[in-house]
Amino acid sequence: MIKEQEKHMARAFEKFIPVPQKNGVIMVIEKEFGPVGADDWVNIAAGLADIVKCTFGTASLYNEEILQEKVEIYQKSGISPMIGGTLTEVAILCAGGYTKKCLGPYLKYAKSLGFTHLEFSDGTIYIPDERRADIIQMCIQAGFTVISEVGKKDAAKDAAITLHRRIELMTKDLRSGAAMVIIEARESGKGIGVMSKSGEVNFEELDTIIQAVGLENTMIEAPNKDQQQSIYMKYGPGASIGNVQPKDILAAAALRAGLRGDTIGVLRKEHWKKYHDAVGAPQDYTI
Repeated sequence: MIKEQEKHMARAFEKFIPVPQKNGVIMVIEKEFGPVGADDWVNIAAGLADIVKCTFGTASLYNEEILQEKVEIYQKSGISPMIGGTLTEVAILCAGGYTKKCLGPYLKYAKSLGFTHLEFSDGTIYIPDERRADIIQMCIQAGFTVISEVGKKDAAKDAAITLHRRIELMTKDLRSGAAMVIIEARESGKGIGVMSKSGEVNFEELDTIIQAVGLENTMIEAPNKDQQQSIYMKYGPGASIGNVQPKDILAAAALRAGLRGDTIGVLRKEHWKKYHDAVGAPQDYTI
């Protein structure tokens, strides 16, 4: 098992190739690891992934001891384990409501398993606006860092949310104590939120959202490489992305750090300028 102090070990080549320190968050969605798989993965992902979400309702399908062991592995590696929003939605349904009496035992149990973060969403069920703040506060009081999500799983329902309405909900969630707000795009990254049916980022809408709520408060679900690349090219390494697959963590982190040909020219401008001037590269040569 990875030791907690190992996350501070030097990375290969770091004396030659600096990696930006002021980075946004990368949230990984995980639905397949047992303790052995998680232990192997964190040896690569520690220091790169910030949050790992047990996506949709998968956490409820594990043996309790196995889940607890896996969550502990994430914690010790410095990656925050998060309960997915869909599981909490199902818990609300099964409890028959979202009052403290209904939701309290679920939150206490999730905390006992070692989860530090909780995603709050209403992607499938209906929750009145006036109760969002109450639920977020309830989760915070239970000891969780809350990351809320705005958007619906159903494309038609999500499309009915206006840009103004999306910003309004995100702003209210942040005021209620959410650490960040996720823009829904599902695991496919297509046809939901600021993603088109073909998976392209609608930067006109995303720019408006970020100007309203702040880049540091926004997480964009971007499971696909082209989406991640365009977001980092537009906003730099301070952008936060979610729904990254475990196998893609190195690729996403490389995009963020300007360690792929796709982002070197933008994310390593200072290095490129010095090199360009030093070697006398043609003025029209760009990367």
